[in-house]
Amino acid sequence: PAPPALSEAAKAKLSELDIVIYQYKICPFCNKIKALLDYYGVDYHVIEVNPLTKAQTKAVTDYKKVPVANIGGEIVTDSPQIVRVLKAKMAEADDVDFAGFFSEAAEEWTEFADKKLAVLLFPNITRNWNESYQAFSYVNDVPTFSSMDKMSNLAIGSTAMWLAQGKLKKKYGIEDERDALFSAVTKFEEALGDNAFLGGANPNMGDIAVFGVIRAIEGMDAFNDLQSETKIGPW
Repeated sequence: PAPPALSEAAKAKLSELDIVIYQYKICPFCNKIKALLDYYGVDYHVIEVNPLTKAQTKAVTDYKKVPVANIGGEIVTDSPQIVRVLKAKMAEADDVDFAGFFSEAAEEWTEFADKKLAVLLFPNITRNWNESYQAFSYVNDVPTFSSMDKMSNLAIGSTAMWLAQGKLKKKYGIEDERDALFSAVTKFEEALGDNAFLGGANPNMGDIAVFGVIRAIEGMDAFNDLQSETKIGPW
């Protein structure tokens, strides 16, 4: 069955919530939230957070990570909780049943995206200094960052990420980060089988979560290698 679609009236009602997502552009959990909103055509605004100072989120919460969401004036932290709140708001706006889209199987693959796939991205985009610098280069395109913000994030942020790579690999027992990433994506591909999506003919939340996580590294060397070494590209 097709996933429930939101009516234009529901989208208009949700737009009144003035949803704001505080993010790092390369954060997989932030991209998961945006993928859900994009899929249902729900309007939202993005505020890019300075990774070094976190000034933007400090103004609204003591929570030290992203994403942070402002949903109708309510500050919500932690991506699973943000998804739960958005699900409730969408259901209220249109009185639709999201049971299939957020099925038990979909929840399992959403957890896979959060706890298995997402944690592999950091060691893959920081496996050497050049790739770490490449990952942090997005700050150059943030119009709200000053020249000093951009220079400091590129110099300090990319170096700190590169130096932390080995510690993270040890924490999660990762030997070869590229092989681990390819294996995780291959596991997802095998779950698809002959279906277009985990949800069958249409995506469910598991598909959206995996898509959002992978989209976080689009354009980077790790993403290009993933495209060439797996079959995830057409999906």
